Amino acid sequence: MSVGIACISGKGGVGKTTTSISLAAAIAETGKRVLAIDCDPQANLTSGLGHDPYGEGPTLTDVLAGRCGARQAIVPTDWSNLYVLPTTPDLTAVEDQLESGLDREYALRRAVRDSGAINDYDFVFYDTPPNFGFHTLNAMAATDYVLIPVQMSGFAIRGLKEVLRSVHLARNRLNPELAILGIVPTFVNLRTKFSRQLLEGLCELASLRVFATIVTPTVKMQETALAGTPITAYAPASNAAVAYRALAAEIMASV
Repeated sequence: MSVGIACISGKGGVGKTTTSISLAAAIAETGKRVLAIDCDPQANLTSGLGHDPYGEGPTLTDVLAGRCGARQAIVPTDWSNLYVLPTTPDLTAVEDQLESGLDREYALRRAVRDSGAINDYDFVFYDTPPNFGFHTLNAMAATDYVLIPVQMSGFAIRGLKEVLRSVHLARNRLNPELAILGIVPTFVNLRTKFSRQLLEGLCELASLRVFATIVTPTVKMQETALAGTPITAYAPASNAAVAYRALAAEIMASV
């Protein structure tokens, strides 16, 4: 049985897609079969895993619109045990292609979970847009857990309240089994007092788990986006790769 994890944030630039890609690759390294689903019309996860968002072949847009099954759209990446269900910017229009009704937020769940398309994978990562709209709601309806990357900035900390509110609403209305896996501190600079204080403030949130692994800023992470290669393969000995492997170990021990 697969474990679904959706990376959620209402703010862009917090490392959400980077975290999705890096964790998926780090867990795949351990021999687990991992599927990464790109639910963001920006298609950064798709390109970050070496797949052309404008290439030929079916995508998540076709799956949600009912033009093909999820299994037909899933493709292998260049790394063992790691697969991707790609998307294109056309995903922005898919909501208008669905029949009207109150259950459109279950379109992704029906396509990948209820259909059994994800049963061949140990872990499924859902990368979502930096908002709480249609595609993020679909991901929360389909997944088991929510993982929240939080950048060490005042705006990101304030935005955490809206993330928690959205998860609470999704749990009540769409997915009663949805649980918060925890918070991943990103862009942590321990040399600054401000960053240390924000991290301490996060850890004092008694109701939420803050993972022990922190992700510090590095140029290598920016380079991976252009290379279309996960950090674990692009710079396997880098601090970022080591951090994401440690975070992957924490997560695997938690689910």
